[in-house]
Amino acid sequence: MIDNSEMLQNTVDLGYLQMISVGSSETVVPPATRRTRLRQYDAAWRRFEYKQKYSLPLFESMLGSIRGPVGGIYGSGGEDCIHFARLSSASESADLRCWSHPVDGTDLVDLAFCPAQDLLIVVTSPPGIQGHEFDIHLRSLTTNDVHPDAAQSILKALDKDNVDHARLPSVLKVQILGNYVTMLRRTLQTTENRDMVGDYLQMWDWKSKNGYQPPQCTAKISLPSLMDDFSYTDAHTNENPTPGSMFPYSQKSCRQPSCLFHPSTDDQLITIVVSVFRDTNVNDFHLHRFFTRRSALLEFESLFSKTYGGQPTSNGPKLPWSMWGPQHTTWFRVRYIDSEPSLYGFRTVHSIGESESAFPVESRRLCIRDFNPHLAWNYGAEDKFVWRGLLVQGEVTRTISPQFAEPLGSALTYRGVVSEELFDVAETLMDDSGILLSKIDGSEDLQNIDVLVF
Repeated sequence: MIDNSEMLQNTVDLGYLQMISVGSSETVVPPATRRTRLRQYDAAWRRFEYKQKYSLPLFESMLGSIRGPVGGIYGSGGEDCIHFARLSSASESADLRCWSHPVDGTDLVDLAFCPAQDLLIVVTSPPGIQGHEFDIHLRSLTTNDVHPDAAQSILKALDKDNVDHARLPSVLKVQILGNYVTMLRRTLQTTENRDMVGDYLQMWDWKSKNGYQPPQCTAKISLPSLMDDFSYTDAHTNENPTPGSMFPYSQKSCRQPSCLFHPSTDDQLITIVVSVFRDTNVNDFHLHRFFTRRSALLEFESLFSKTYGGQPTSNGPKLPWSMWGPQHTTWFRVRYIDSEPSLYGFRTVHSIGESESAFPVESRRLCIRDFNPHLAWNYGAEDKFVWRGLLVQGEVTRTISPQFAEPLGSALTYRGVVSEELFDVAETLMDDSGILLSKIDGSEDLQNIDVLVF
């Protein structure tokens, strides 16, 4: 039955590649054509064969860092406005659609957006003396008006009475996850011997009148134990995932995606960065990054409950590293000359440097890794004659790395490919349609933005 149905075969292929069809492709494009495009799309990423390369305009008043690309749209804050541009797909012309929304740049703190919901989040400092730290404005990405589905136009974030002002602000990050908006403020506290990091997290259902949703701890897990003279100083999720774009496009969405396919929302890759230093020598400092699947993290709630018979408490036990880590993670040591990876679904991309002193000026190669477990399990059926990548089989190892007292994880199989071409790039950002490469000069000013369309 499946062999005689293009629609069923397309459904199987989507499940195998852990993708979903979006936009108008479900109703307009025939199943056979969708299936062909899906396979061509996957092959382009697998072989690092982008279809187009073009440069984006640098807006005159662009000051902030790049946001996105999310659903084919990128944005950046300027002196008095927020600039947006919709990236073209491989089947479209290279003409860009650009627009801007006015904003007081002196009050702008952060921004995020989700084209699938036509949602723009603008974080500003509140006017005058207020009892909270930030205002979160819920606007339309299209019109800049209050979003019609927002239960309230402004969310008040971080009550000043609950924030430790003895700490210095370090990182503020706001994200959109479907109906939820989250704000994480990571702050630095200097003690006698070291710098420690503390976090404040708030979450809202932006479509509900009773929007504030206090985050609940459902499980506590341990990192691998360290040698006696080493300590952890920080652990945080990667700065480059784009969860807002993982929300499926609705038929009424005003900004249809530039690509026909999105990663499935059933599961995705999560990366966590940890820093370790020697207590007796603060210059002996090391960064490590490990990957895990979201589905694995969600399983720890039931595992914790079965193991300890209830919900976690502030001073209660944690799941030992040996109980979860080696089986569900893969670790990499972070080199200074390698950029922070960008994640999308099960795919990651980062640039690779060769000279210790040349970052970020030198030309660099790009590395794409795909942690989709279906691809790894069916590696023998892949067309390896037209693929020049590398398959790294996951395994539970007993090897103990320096600084650690327990084996790290290397359980996730992944497929990787490194570009033959060199690129002038300081930061890589990725979504479903391609890779955005930003170049900076010696003063760390933005010089150029290139887009690779797959």
